[in-house]
Amino acid sequence: MKFALLLALTVAVAALAQDQIVPPKVAWGDEAPEDGFEILGGQEAQFGQHRYVAGLKKSPNNVTVCGGSLIAPNVVLTAAHCLNNGLTFVVVGTHYLTGFADGELANVTQEIKHPNGSDVGIVILDRNITTIQPVPVSFEFVPADVLTWDLGCVVPYRLTDTMLGAGGKKGDDACGGDSGGPLTIEENGTVRLVGLVSWGLECGELGKPGVYERASAAHAFIEPYLPQ
Repeated sequence: MKFALLLALTVAVAALAQDQIVPPKVAWGDEAPEDGFEILGGQEAQFGQHRYVAGLKKSPNNVTVCGGSLIAPNVVLTAAHCLNNGLTFVVVGTHYLTGFADGELANVTQEIKHPNGSDVGIVILDRNITTIQPVPVSFEFVPADVLTWDLGCVVPYRLTDTMLGAGGKKGDDACGGDSGGPLTIEENGTVRLVGLVSWGLECGELGKPGVYERASAAHAFIEPYLPQ
């Protein structure tokens, strides 16, 4: 499975001013790969790596439609715009986009959107995932100069302070089908989830970064669902 794993010393994030606003969700565009479910410029994860990554599906053997992250044994963090779309199954830990081989399958029992309209959502599963450790969620504020491709987050729509931009380098991007997937920082072998894939303009185009929701901006919403 390919997803938006961004390394702290090589990739950059830039946020725009707090008083900016964003229009309705924008589609990724027609430049997506043929299957529409790919990280452009990414590397395929090795088997057994990043098993906290989840996929939302309409049926157990269907292709993954949205991504997510296991943040508690029966809780998946994803994008709010992925919810209430008939995605009633979640697979965690599989290496594949189709089916659930080598992962764990669960049914969705509840879908909860952020009450203030941020593109953050919670999926409650019908059982605990027992063979996979949830990813730690970090509520640290990721500043503009921590991660950089030195291009900034420049899009023709204004962003809120709950969002951050990452990318803008030609050929490197999240794309269609990656919504809800994790934005992580990895340092000294430790992975921390700091955001999730939200939206973007086209795929992998120079100067058109992906837009992510900050975990820090949804702290009060996410924290009650984390392991105690």
